[in-house]
Amino acid sequence: MLCRSIVVITLAAMVLPACTKTSGDKTDPASTASAPAKAQGASGGKGSSRPQAVSTTRTRVETVPLTLEAQGNVLALDEVDIRPQKNGMITQIHFKEGDELKRGQLMFTLDSRDDDANVAKAAAAVTSADAALAIAQRDLKRNQELSDKNFISPSALDSFRNKVDSAAANLAQNKAALEQAKVSQSYTHLYAPFDGRTGVISVRPGSLVTSTASSPALVHLTRMNPIGVSLSIAERDMPPLLEAMRKGPVKLSALTTGQARLKGEVIFIDSTVDRTAGTLLIKARLDNSSRLVWPGQYVTIQLDAGEIPNAVTLPAQAVVNGPSGRFVYVVQDDQTVRPQAVELVRIVQQKAVLTGIGSDIKVVLEGAQNLRPGSKVVESKADAGSGKREGRGRQGSAASAPTAATSTAGAGK
Repeated sequence: MLCRSIVVITLAAMVLPACTKTSGDKTDPASTASAPAKAQGASGGKGSSRPQAVSTTRTRVETVPLTLEAQGNVLALDEVDIRPQKNGMITQIHFKEGDELKRGQLMFTLDSRDDDANVAKAAAAVTSADAALAIAQRDLKRNQELSDKNFISPSALDSFRNKVDSAAANLAQNKAALEQAKVSQSYTHLYAPFDGRTGVISVRPGSLVTSTASSPALVHLTRMNPIGVSLSIAERDMPPLLEAMRKGPVKLSALTTGQARLKGEVIFIDSTVDRTAGTLLIKARLDNSSRLVWPGQYVTIQLDAGEIPNAVTLPAQAVVNGPSGRFVYVVQDDQTVRPQAVELVRIVQQKAVLTGIGSDIKVVLEGAQNLRPGSKVVESKADAGSGKREGRGRQGSAASAPTAATSTAGAGK
């Protein structure tokens, strides 16, 4: 019995260290993983307090040219459907589809035989009435001499005077009939009312055309140069535009999808603001001598509406969009930053025109994405006044981004 007890105790002593070792093996990886995490977290916390490398600039007060940009729709200043003014048959077409016509150029000829006959008939009537008037005038002259010698009575002389008056009135009536016949004859020839480009011709020689409004047009004529454009501007842009109009013609340019630029000026401002959209309709005239745009085409309009004096400006990239609105980070004397709410009036040539901030205030230009209120910063450049300095500032800001990202990752772990 004694020997069996000794054996059991000996086996238990051998088993217990093995179990203890196995239990230790299971807990050691957790403790080993937690230690680096704590170390890394401590390291991250220390990294997050480092000053962030940023580039800065200062607000400036300057006169900024006011350029309004809008989407415009090209339209024809003159366009018309050519229709006949009388019924008839087309005998000749004097142009081809797509031709550029000059004002007064002959376009269509209608059958004019009936009108030619009416003109000849009216001309003959005028000749006859003219001859009758001449005879009446000679009779009056002869009888006037007889009346002076008392050979005829005054009443007889009055009858000759009436014949002259009647002959003169008949002549005038026949001349009016001749003019009427000529007007009807003129309807057999259709001329271009202005310089323009023709569209699709809907008739051919031999086609019977009518003067009713429901009948199809013979052709559509469109003025191509100058050409118009319509656009809408925001209601808040009305005052500077109207002020510029009072000083003289307001110039603008139109940029096509092919990057071609046309020059022009404003010719019309609507009298009513659209209540639904809060916009004002404007029309302008463009020089289209090179035929770069067509009616119905969309272009980008840049309108010179004067200047904004004493405007506080910053590079547009310095303005940050936050959940409560736009703001900039102001760099304080202790090299910490604080957010300053601003209102963006407009962006002109990559410059943001702001209100809510004074002049000569140092703000963060690049690197604001890594900042929080009260963050310490270190400037990678003195000012963003020149393009060369801005290039170095961008490199400094880009270099600082990984450091900030690593610190944030370490703190998270």
